[in-house]
Amino acid sequence: MLTAPAVATFSRRDWMGQLAALSLLDRSSTRSAESYRLGVMAGMYSALPLEEAMTRIRKAGYRYISIARKHGSETVYAPELTQGERASVVRRMKSCDIQPFLSLGGFAGDPQSEVGLQKYIAQLDLCTDYGISVMVGAGPWYYKKFPNIPKRDSDWQVETSRFYTGFEKALRHAESIRITIALKPHTGITARGKDCLAILKRFSSPYFRIAWDAGNVSYYEGVHPDLDLPDFASQVSAVCIKDHLGLRGDENFPVPGQGQVDHELMFQTLFSAGFRGPLALERLDGRDGFGNKAPPEVVDARITAAYNYLGPLLNRIASVSSASVPR
Repeated sequence: MLTAPAVATFSRRDWMGQLAALSLLDRSSTRSAESYRLGVMAGMYSALPLEEAMTRIRKAGYRYISIARKHGSETVYAPELTQGERASVVRRMKSCDIQPFLSLGGFAGDPQSEVGLQKYIAQLDLCTDYGISVMVGAGPWYYKKFPNIPKRDSDWQVETSRFYTGFEKALRHAESIRITIALKPHTGITARGKDCLAILKRFSSPYFRIAWDAGNVSYYEGVHPDLDLPDFASQVSAVCIKDHLGLRGDENFPVPGQGQVDHELMFQTLFSAGFRGPLALERLDGRDGFGNKAPPEVVDARITAAYNYLGPLLNRIASVSSASVPR
């Protein structure tokens, strides 16, 4: 059961005071030349108003987010927003010293159909207005019912063929607006490292890459670590960070550093291959499965614990990788 202290009541003046205090944070904590960018998937706070969510994320130490569609009752990231509304949301986030750097828009449209393809393309266009360079998605889902009822192979082949046809059209659009599409492990065509390699060979484009998700590989495939990662680490443009604990299909995603994912090996592999993309904390709900329904104080505590683990680890690995680059 989730437990948390009583929820305090904050006025708008309280939140503006928090923002002012945050502006005085020691900037020496921000790495010169930013050897890595660590952020949070803001959907964890989607029940809260935008400014309150951004303030909590910033207070925990993060400066970047994967943006959520809604905060409270307000839509903040969606194709139906006007150019002016989009620009206003970006200004509000920047006033909180927060910047969007990643989108999960690839899950909002399925390029297998014409309607789904247009939704996919609309998500790519959103990225340009929010200053986001990488949109994460996934390929077709392999199971009728996870973890042990796969789709009939003939149906699966038809589905993947339709996906590849539509995805190529979406990729051409991504190239035209210079947005990278990164597919992440989610069963199916990018389930494991070897599958990621195969799809990279299918599409040759500087705007198609992989978003690595070791937690998904552990949860969906029961593999930790995936020893094929070094073979395509140079093609990874984003990382969705989640830890996993237990056997395949065990829905237990603890705070990073408390599970079985070898983050140190993963980051060493990626940074040695030149990785400098977005690192987005995705899940840390353990067995609670709270999604975006946890008390904000619980989320605060867990993303802070994650930062305290990931920050020093990334600092050390990034500094070693930078020192090894010839001048």
